[in-house]
Amino acid sequence: MGFNVINMNTWERRDCFNHFFNNAKCTYSITVNVDITNLYNYIKTNKLRFYPAFTWVVSKVINKYQEFKMAFDKEHRLGFFDEIGPSYSVLNDKTKVMGDLYTSFNTVFLNFYEDMVNALNSYKSDTNFTTQFQDNFFIVSCLPWFNYTSFNVNNEGNSSFLFPMVTWGKFFKEGNKIVMPVTIQVHHAVADGYHCSLFFSNVQEISSNPERYL
Repeated sequence: MGFNVINMNTWERRDCFNHFFNNAKCTYSITVNVDITNLYNYIKTNKLRFYPAFTWVVSKVINKYQEFKMAFDKEHRLGFFDEIGPSYSVLNDKTKVMGDLYTSFNTVFLNFYEDMVNALNSYKSDTNFTTQFQDNFFIVSCLPWFNYTSFNVNNEGNSSFLFPMVTWGKFFKEGNKIVMPVTIQVHHAVADGYHCSLFFSNVQEISSNPERYL
């Protein structure tokens, strides 16, 4: 997958990046309750599985924006991938320990859905099953056991952790709506609240009009 090196001399975000990467190092997370009523009904009507379906939704949105595809290459040059795919958590039913699988993103929903379902089914039948990870990935996780109002991951280590993490919890009824807490965590050096607002706006758009996108 193509990697585009950023020219730091002409990059509009250079000063902001340097500030939040070198001086005020920080990541932050934002949680929003997303109305998934139409998406939930569409998935139920079409006998689909929610986890791979919603993973495609967030993957499609993540891939719309350069700010969510940032990374350093092996020569430690800053840039962004043409496309990134989700690394998602799976639960070992026997040990209750989480594992991780990876599925390449595909703009065609049913193609991605089939690939991810096949990976999930393979892991369920054999927990030694694994997938080949790539450098161009972001993290997806689901907490279906409870709904929450906020979620944050505290990163340790010296590695440059620029890619986003997307998490969602248990959906619940709110009046006539079905809503679900969705969290995105990003490094402030590469993305601001404005970019997160675009993420949530696009996730809501797809969730409200699934027949147009799925």
